[in-house]
Formats: sequence, C-alpha cells, structure tokens
Amino acid sequence: MTTNTPRKAFSKTTEHLDGCQLSTALSNEHALSLAEMLASSEPWASLKFSAASLASYLLRDDAALRRYAISVDGDLAGVICIRHPWLRGPYIELLGMSPGYRGRGIGKQVLAWAETEARYEARNLWVIASSFNHQALNFYQGLGFYPIGPIEGLVAPGFDEILLRKPLG
Repeated sequence: MTTNTPRKAFSKTTEHLDGCQLSTALSNEHALSLAEMLASSEPWASLKFSAASLASYLLRDDAALRRYAISVDGDLAGVICIRHPWLRGPYIELLGMSPGYRGRGIGKQVLAWAETEARYEARNLWVIASSFNHQALNFYQGLGFYPIGPIEGLVAPGFDEILLRKPLG
C-alpha cells in the first residue's frame, strides 16, 4: 500500500530552473565569494555588513534556514536564504545576485520558484527590504508583494526595513 505524503516546501537539495540551478551544497569557498560580493553591494554596504559576518551567516548551523547557491552555466551567480517555517509562510531573509547577473530575470525566476515551494504549506511569502533600497522595493512590489510597514532598526540602528507580504491563497 502506498501513501501519498504531501511534499514539504524547500525540501529538495537541488532545483533546476530554466535559467539557473539552485543548490543547498554551499561550500566554504562559495560562501566566502558570495559574502564578499554581498558586502560590496547594496544594501549590505550601506548597512556596514562585513564579508566575514555575511560568510558566518551563510555557513552557520540553523535548521530553519535553507540557503541555496544560485548558479548559471556553472558560475556562481547569487544566493537565496529562506527561513521556513516563519509567520504563516516562508520568509526570504536574503536574495543577492552578483552584479553581472542582475537585470537578467534570474531573481524573478528564483522568486517564482520560492512562491511555488511556499504554496505547498503556506498562504504567505514574506520579505524585508531596506527603506532606502528603492530598487529592491520596486522589484518585490512588481512581483505582487505589498508593504505591511516599516520596522525601525531591525537590521542596523538608524535604518528602517520594510516588511512586505505576498498572499498566496
């Protein structure tokens, strides 16, 4: 007798999308490379995150945090980190793309995958963007996220973060 067990969200270790591949196999070398890229990019540069602190985040043990390296044709292109479970739906803690891969639709494709995965178990998808990061806010709002409100000093003192929600059902 076979039982149909419902599929768990974010349970696969690799995902092959049309333009990229996602993998939870994040090596120390990849984490350091991603951390250096993130530290020199917005919003992390303005928030004064060091490459060391970002690498530590990418490598630390955290059972509720799924980290996926994003590769394009074998090249490391970015990372997405998703906290699940969280507040009645997964929370995208971090989405960062290397400058050479921005604006090519990869981030949209990765978010569409995250939304599909979230639908297995949840009715919401969450993300936070810095209030000064208009590019990220426009990106998420263009994909159906809407602002819930500001959270003062959440990531760094003196900076507001905007909580955004995308209802899935």
